[in-house]
Amino acid sequence: MAAIRDITEDDWRLLRAIRLRALRDAPHAFTSDYGYEAGHDERRWRELLRSNLWLLAFEDGMAAPPVGVIAATQQTPPPEGEAFLSSLWVDPTHRRRGIARRLLQAAADRVAARGAEAVSLWVLDGNEAAHRLYAAVGFVHTGERQLAPGSSTLHERRMRRSMRLAQWAGRSGGQAPRRACV
Repeated sequence: MAAIRDITEDDWRLLRAIRLRALRDAPHAFTSDYGYEAGHDERRWRELLRSNLWLLAFEDGMAAPPVGVIAATQQTPPPEGEAFLSSLWVDPTHRRRGIARRLLQAAADRVAARGAEAVSLWVLDGNEAAHRLYAAVGFVHTGERQLAPGSSTLHERRMRRSMRLAQWAGRSGGQAPRRACV
């Protein structure tokens, strides 16, 4: 089972390595690109780590390279009490092992502990695997759609998840608590 770990700015090399792997593997899934982020210097990577919560998944202990990543930020401008998730990626050789779900849950747990009432994210149109994953863990489409940042043709849709669902998933296998009949 993958271990999920928060990282700090001193882990900037780990973030740089996995983020560049993600951009190389799935350029269609992100609004950034490999060339742009490969040009970031140490100072920029450290800034990213200071301004966002980043989690990494490790399959074979912390000494091995990470196999998954997710970021949690405050949306600009954030809806009150809502955190924003981004940059989810799992190495292709480690997919279908529940790592993406564990990263999503860990990020949701951490932002809930900081007071977030909901989490949201943007999913590129056409990324059906991501749409299915997010729906399976309780995200629903909000009806909002926009051009992806930096694109004049590519659209993305917003999905949102109540933190109550995040708490239910951790407590009872993803099901809402049962109410007593009165």
